[in-house]
Amino acid sequence: MKCHKVLLAWASSLLSALPAGAVTAVLLPNPQVPGFRFPESEATIVNWVYEMGNGPPADAATAFENMNLHGWGLWTALTMETAQVDNGQKLRVFETWFTPQELSDVTNTRLSPALPSLPRPRSALRHFNQFQHGSDVQEESGSAATEGSETVFGYVKFDPTATDHIVREQLLSIAALNQLGQSGAQQIPPFPSTALTLKSAFQVITVQTLVNGRYYRLNAWSGPPSTPQAWGPAMWPGVAWIDVKGGGSGSGQIDTQAAADGSSRTDETTYPVSSMINHRLSALEAAQFNAEQPGASASAGDYAVLVAMHVAGREIARWTWQTFWWTPTPNSPQVPSSEAIAGLRPAQLAGAPRNYAMALGYDMLTPGQPSVGGQNSGSAIYTYNPYLEARFSPANLPDSLPGSGPDGRPASNNVGVNCNCMSCHIRANYNPAGLASAPRYSGARYTGMDDPQFAGTLQVDLLWSLPEIAR
Repeated sequence: MKCHKVLLAWASSLLSALPAGAVTAVLLPNPQVPGFRFPESEATIVNWVYEMGNGPPADAATAFENMNLHGWGLWTALTMETAQVDNGQKLRVFETWFTPQELSDVTNTRLSPALPSLPRPRSALRHFNQFQHGSDVQEESGSAATEGSETVFGYVKFDPTATDHIVREQLLSIAALNQLGQSGAQQIPPFPSTALTLKSAFQVITVQTLVNGRYYRLNAWSGPPSTPQAWGPAMWPGVAWIDVKGGGSGSGQIDTQAAADGSSRTDETTYPVSSMINHRLSALEAAQFNAEQPGASASAGDYAVLVAMHVAGREIARWTWQTFWWTPTPNSPQVPSSEAIAGLRPAQLAGAPRNYAMALGYDMLTPGQPSVGGQNSGSAIYTYNPYLEARFSPANLPDSLPGSGPDGRPASNNVGVNCNCMSCHIRANYNPAGLASAPRYSGARYTGMDDPQFAGTLQVDLLWSLPEIAR
């Protein structure tokens, strides 16, 4: 009875503060993409992975198509517009989902499964702590690799089925996590196969950041450096100019001069803000942003543009990992994506979401290794997001191991452009004792789910966000 009173009190206080356009979480819709199914069976996905690394060329090619079609199907579905409207704009599916911060206040007691359907305000953009997590050495202040990381804002989100699991199992409660560990559990209860989680990154375009009152300088990814190293956006050789007034005929060109006063800008290097997934800030969002970013002067009506998103699905034990980023060359994106991947975008993917590149990490190495008892041998699969991980140095990836690159040549695999989503997330754990031996962030490598480093910790089903936000 007490837990229901807690829920009702929380819901009442939340609803009383709601703006006219309240947000209600919706399930992943069917995007009507031929050949796409969610959730796909684990056996099917594992077979794709096997065929990619071990099958004859024809079977490997089919597996490549199936795998990438699956990733594009997820992207198509979660970027679809819903009937919900906030601040005059239709919300996309992913925008309706819950952040862990929204759940953290109410998961210390067992609550009603009705929580995922409760309406609430649009999720606030928050500053990421990802760029400091796992570092043994503090990054040099003002270094080109990390420059701009303080302006990267976004959120982690969970779909309704993942939200329900978190609430039922109290996975954002330190007390509940401690109880699991003390009972001898080695891992949290696994999420259902329908669970999805994402991490998105936005750039907030304020009036102060515009050139001539309309153009925003967005660093544009043009591929990794020839020598693997920390490669943050400030180091990239060109920019795309984003016109908040809708102008620009850009279709692949970038400005490699990038004059701060806009004198190097051309119509061909300018892209309308509508070419990106975006929304305009409400007065509440602007105030929240300014509180998170000292010195910022965001106002209602300013744009938040989506530059990057990681998406993970619990369809397999090690989750499927796909990452997306905006690109001025969506038909021929740079590594870690490819023209072949872009060519598999379904016709149902239209508008701004079609201007994003994709890379997949359904395994850590190829040929693949088993979930337990494998070895760090084989060619690494590099799956990273330029706007999120490319800036990582070895200090951010302290548990990296040398191995081979995708070309089979020796590689240190200890910087962001040599990362793999699964390699890092499979090491996620809750470590209340502060054990120095506990797994930490890593570049592309193999880790078994039975790795001895997990001793004394609680595995958290590959989601670093749970122990980082639990309280």
